[in-house]
Amino acid sequence: MQIRMNNPLKINTKSKSYSLEDSALYKIKSKRRLLSLLSLSHQELKSLLSDDNYNIYQDNTQEKPRLIEHPQRQLERIHTRIASLLCRIKQPEYIHSGIKGKSHLTNARAHVGPAPILTTDIKSFYQATHIHSVFDFFKNSLDCSPDVAKLLSELCTCNGHIPTGSRISMPLAYWANAHMFNELYRYSSERDIVMTVFVDDITFSGNKVTRTFKQNVKKIIEKHNHVMHPTKTVLHKENSLKVITGAVVGSKKLQIRNLHHESIYSELSQWMLIRDEDSKNSNIFTDQIKNRLLGKINSQGQIDNRFKDKARSIKNYQKV
Repeated sequence: MQIRMNNPLKINTKSKSYSLEDSALYKIKSKRRLLSLLSLSHQELKSLLSDDNYNIYQDNTQEKPRLIEHPQRQLERIHTRIASLLCRIKQPEYIHSGIKGKSHLTNARAHVGPAPILTTDIKSFYQATHIHSVFDFFKNSLDCSPDVAKLLSELCTCNGHIPTGSRISMPLAYWANAHMFNELYRYSSERDIVMTVFVDDITFSGNKVTRTFKQNVKKIIEKHNHVMHPTKTVLHKENSLKVITGAVVGSKKLQIRNLHHESIYSELSQWMLIRDEDSKNSNIFTDQIKNRLLGKINSQGQIDNRFKDKARSIKNYQKV
């Protein structure tokens, strides 16, 4: 089951960035003020608290099937509103996800160098971020009254945890776990270790990244009721090539992964073979491959400038 909207909602930060204390969500002490902020009636709010407001299905398009909890239109509007307000709150420099000008590549680039690196992620991050952590964020970090914090936590969770398919998932998961991330950052900084976070991927680089450091990171994560993913936690040796958030990190620069090279050149060969055919159907098929190919090449062009030239030549190709 796929959810498609004719007029998709979007997170809108209005190019604002401010502290928690300056957020419109800060110190909401009455239900009336909450209703006004969300443009809801009391009855509408009550109806949105049920998990029946989610379309729940399994996404089988990835290598590993993933349960999706997608809010229905009215709740999606509220989630987008809250997510827009959360995304205006300034996050620490170590965060690279969901921030304009940052990406999985800026996250990887922060670790270019010869030092050892620890890569890990939080197992089932959204599902493991329970409603009580969300309540704690609204009540203690945003200083909302207990009844408002309860309403917000119920609005923003599905089956007792952060939903896996909402615009609110990524920003709220960070803020609900900010204490854990900040503790990891303090522990790393005290040892001159660079730490970055991309959603639930956490990367550490520095000369003091050792097995002992890894064990202490594990203890901090477990203290906050999370689990380091056992098969996605890797301690890389110095001067080795490491894959970080989809990019290969070397001692001097980022490199393109072999599988991305192979995928691009496979489709490039396919496009070249059929581009000169005369049939109408082949023209349509060629354009489909071309557009997909350009998307992949443009993405890798952010790592290797040579791919930008290749993209231009393909885009400007004219059939004689």
